[in-house]
Amino acid sequence: MALDKVLLNQVSRWVSACFQNIPCRRCIFHNYNHTKETVAAGGEIAAGMLVSTDQLETILLACWFHDLGILHSPENHEEKSAKAAEDFLNQQPVSKEKIQQVKTCILATKIPQKPVTLLEKIVCDADISHLGKENYFEKNTLLRQEFELQRKKPYSDLEWWILNKDFFHQHQYFTSFARQRYDAQKQLNLSHINKLVTKARGKTPGF
Repeated sequence: MALDKVLLNQVSRWVSACFQNIPCRRCIFHNYNHTKETVAAGGEIAAGMLVSTDQLETILLACWFHDLGILHSPENHEEKSAKAAEDFLNQQPVSKEKIQQVKTCILATKIPQKPVTLLEKIVCDADISHLGKENYFEKNTLLRQEFELQRKKPYSDLEWWILNKDFFHQHQYFTSFARQRYDAQKQLNLSHINKLVTKARGKTPGF
């Protein structure tokens, strides 16, 4: 079975149009760039895990749709994203089985991630691949701005870096390829976070 490039191009254009046409001032990290990067990471991890072409198509579709619901509300946005995927794909020559697989992959990305199938694990790893990349702190700055807008509260440096440190300790990549690809840089990023926590504690009265 060949990859349906026509369908994937339709999806990419439609998702791009949604991000362009639906105002979302708080979507500083979870934006179209993050979606494209998740799609790229999903393709890379899928290739590393030697999935079939049909499975790759499911993964890429899930990655394209996985954050679309956040344009309307950050709460339970995975459910909204899955519904958007279902509504769009129901109008395309896509089987009900594949649509259901796309939806479960999207729903698995909800934090804390609890993927079951290999496809769900790949999409989850792609979604948080930035933890193990050299540009992590660049992305982290965007995420902090988004969190502060979304939650309508500023974070002190100490609060923010402890939050990041705790998330790193709770997180694990689910596929062997993602662990091989991202864990080394993830550990370097965590080491720097630990230094930032220590630095912030030194500047915070009472610590």
